[in-house]
Amino acid sequence: MIIGDFEARDNLIRWLEEKHPRFESNLSLRDVPGLERGMIASRKLSKGDTLLHIPASAMLNPLTLLPSSSIPSHLFPQTTSSRAAPLPKKPRIANPPRKLDTTQLLTLHLALTRDPKERYKSDWQVYIDSLPKSFRPWHPLTWTIPPSLSPNEPKEREAEGWEWWNNLYNVGISQSTKLKVQDVKQRFDKDYEVLLEVLKEEEPFKSQRLSEVIGKEDILWAWLNVNTRSISIPLGLPGPSERNNHTLVPIMDFINHSSNESIITPRVRQLPTPSSSRIRKPSMTTTTSNGTGPLPSPPLTSKTNGQSNGVGSIKQNAVLLPNKIDFQLNCPDRGLEENEEVFFEYGGHSSSTLFAEYGFCEKKDGEDHQDGVQDSWLDMKYGEVDLTSYIDELWKEQDQEDREEKKQVLEDIGCWGGNTLHSQPSPSHPSHSLLMTLRLIHLPASSPKLPNISKGLVTYVSPQNETSTLLTLEGICKKVIKEAKRREKVLAKMIKDVSQGGSEDVEKAGVLGTLSAMCEEELVICSEVLGRLEKGEDFS
Repeated sequence: MIIGDFEARDNLIRWLEEKHPRFESNLSLRDVPGLERGMIASRKLSKGDTLLHIPASAMLNPLTLLPSSSIPSHLFPQTTSSRAAPLPKKPRIANPPRKLDTTQLLTLHLALTRDPKERYKSDWQVYIDSLPKSFRPWHPLTWTIPPSLSPNEPKEREAEGWEWWNNLYNVGISQSTKLKVQDVKQRFDKDYEVLLEVLKEEEPFKSQRLSEVIGKEDILWAWLNVNTRSISIPLGLPGPSERNNHTLVPIMDFINHSSNESIITPRVRQLPTPSSSRIRKPSMTTTTSNGTGPLPSPPLTSKTNGQSNGVGSIKQNAVLLPNKIDFQLNCPDRGLEENEEVFFEYGGHSSSTLFAEYGFCEKKDGEDHQDGVQDSWLDMKYGEVDLTSYIDELWKEQDQEDREEKKQVLEDIGCWGGNTLHSQPSPSHPSHSLLMTLRLIHLPASSPKLPNISKGLVTYVSPQNETSTLLTLEGICKKVIKEAKRREKVLAKMIKDVSQGGSEDVEKAGVLGTLSAMCEEELVICSEVLGRLEKGEDFS
């Protein structure tokens, strides 16, 4: 995970200690050559010891930002909590009123700090200085957006090297992963247009001509920081919760991801501050089974079957209020050794989702598995192959009216989307949504069985239908394997080409290795499912 340099991190710790009473940390930033940076225990810790305590005043969200912000208050989403203390009002300039969601508002706040005249210095500037300075070239969203010259950058800056990354996007990732990257891009494009309009039409930005000063690169940088580093905490704001629950929490965003339950360490608590303990008594535990609590929470990508993104968001009655609820990570029951790394699970995400949203994925090397690399991929908690692009092609062959009718049936039973293969629970298998989708695709138009399927009374249609379903699934698995092998060869050649290069080529090699690992995951999972199909195993 890319984080700010050590000087910025040390400045951040001093700021938290001096400006935010009750801050406590028993974590240190690791920087060992050959190892990925991460947060480690600074001393031996026992069950229940505090790993990290962040006061509410140090968190960055609309509720903590409004009292000191130069952003017009009518742009802020307003709290619906009757217990929330009144917040200062600023005169409304624009008409009709415009409301930004938390992603847009935090993005605007970060982008304004790049004003070369420094008119929008943030109270959280020390924290902002610890954030990544750029997401180019390692985040895949940047592969789809040509670099644009920010008005406050040197004129000699060029979009050098972007074509290589754009070509990698075209030849190095699967079609289904491209769909997820495109979903991220659509969200960015929408938010960018909204914020550009704000800069052009809202005062004081309009008079300051900030739309000519704050460029697309600045907004892209700010948006990616919010998308990759915010956590999901209930804020008591109106509107869709997935768009109004984002908070930036210092230090928390330095912790690396793992889905390995044996090493996921922190337990999360939201605590009332001493001054507010008689005002609000929040629930002290999360609803997640592993106790990992809130984690980086991008909005849902498309084709998710309408389910929650599962990014450890806390479901409880209490909402986070300014100077009311603190954030604490506690040591797990097993304790932690000094210098042991602390991990979070960012949510129940597949490799392709992690890559599209965060720019990385988990890799398996098989060192801890007797049967080697293949079994290590099959042991992945969220090992998955997304077949969305292949299913979309099948839908295109359906009559439009028939397609709409079947889509409605799938939505009625919660099976629209989610066209995936899974490694766990073992053995690898197609999702129920995928099987039901293929069964309906092979069902005759206006079949009398559709009403009962819609009511959840029927899942298995007929032996003939099941044969067609499994034959289609077998064909798709073979296509995925063929395509993954093709990409693997392309990536191997590119890795060889950059193997003798400098520091830039080292970065390229790292990303190419990630994409190769994603190919390997597809090959392993699809091969096991294909083997089960060829043996005639029952999937019903």
